[in-house]
Amino acid sequence: DVCKKKYDLYLVDYYLGAKTGLDLLQECLKIGVNAPIIVLTGLGNPETDRKAMELGAADYLVKDDINGEKLERSIRYCIAHNRLLKEVKMSEEKFRSIFENSHDVIYLSDQNGVILDVNKSAERLLGYTREEILNMNASALYENKNDRDRFIQEVQNTGSCANFEVILLDKFGQKKYCALTANIQKMENGVSYYQGIIHDFTKRRKAEHDLMIAEKLAIAGKIARTLAHEVRNPLTNINLSIEQLEEYISDKEYVQYFDIVKRNSKRINDLVTELMENSKPVESHKSSMIDIQTILDNAIGFAKDRAKLKNIEIVTDLKLENQKILADESKLTIAVLNIVMNAIEAVDPNSGVIKIQASSHNGKCYISIEDNGCGIDPESISKVFEPYYTSKSNGMGLGLASSHNIIHALNGNIEIESEIDKGTKFTIELNIE
Repeated sequence: DVCKKKYDLYLVDYYLGAKTGLDLLQECLKIGVNAPIIVLTGLGNPETDRKAMELGAADYLVKDDINGEKLERSIRYCIAHNRLLKEVKMSEEKFRSIFENSHDVIYLSDQNGVILDVNKSAERLLGYTREEILNMNASALYENKNDRDRFIQEVQNTGSCANFEVILLDKFGQKKYCALTANIQKMENGVSYYQGIIHDFTKRRKAEHDLMIAEKLAIAGKIARTLAHEVRNPLTNINLSIEQLEEYISDKEYVQYFDIVKRNSKRINDLVTELMENSKPVESHKSSMIDIQTILDNAIGFAKDRAKLKNIEIVTDLKLENQKILADESKLTIAVLNIVMNAIEAVDPNSGVIKIQASSHNGKCYISIEDNGCGIDPESISKVFEPYYTSKSNGMGLGLASSHNIIHALNGNIEIESEIDKGTKFTIELNIE
């Protein structure tokens, strides 16, 4: 009958032959009986009473002391108490389900930053296992430690803080743009802890940035097409006129001038073509499966002569095991080469060092290109991927814009970190097929 779980309450004698009521309580725990069980005994024993209650007995009654009123009261109390426990359990299960299934990270931590509990979303966001996170201090996740100090200060001053924007770093050093919301909760013993939510808006921020670049690229493309039309019409007339003049003027003295005009006319036309090509959105043709190692080797090979001329060292650490991507090989090579060439131009001759690293994990490939050059000031760093933005006297501002365009056409991502007089680091993230 106990196994069938069909009664609201059970009365069990302590002595059950070879077994005792305590043995039955243990079995009931194993099979998940949640109805209250009252243990009856002929002799009162404090130790047996304590053990019965530890095993889940709802009450422990001595037979000689039982009367109708006491038994009725015990049954009524046990059933009411059991109903309350069920409600509490259901409430706990409901909130535990919300806790575990929330897309946002939900966490508990003490005032020193020790993480007490965290849901499964933290593993997805940060790349650590739950066990690893519970052995960490929250301060280790912040890119800027001052952000944590400011966040904690605001929570302590007001009791809560909502949508505090920070950059967190995952297990692999990748940036996660997040909004933190937290408040202080006090336990009955007076100890305070932080209850918080971490909302990841990395994809939204990336989408907004990509949209801004795309809009600027569209405007630049429109200008380039207008410029091309206005420049190429006069160029056509110039070329036709030169051809006519060459037929009528055979004097060798003027031939060199005809060559100069034609050569510069072609140069102007090539510049217009380059302007047009770099201003239009890249359509990823994804022509074939290509080895990422091959892309990096080709880009580094093309850049080596330039680096050698400036006596610049290129250091590589490529940890790729036949990782492939479906892409256009020439375009992706150009995207990487543009960044490497940009690094070569940023460092000083004879002392410049460029580190190129690559690794893969969780279905993604990460390529970093880091130099020890002059760096980029904070005001300019947000503009480096914009078309026609350049700090070089002879630059067109299309190389990095083109790289950004190519990588994002592959649903990849590219980020930049820089510090004046210390150097710049580009990080490319690609989805591995």
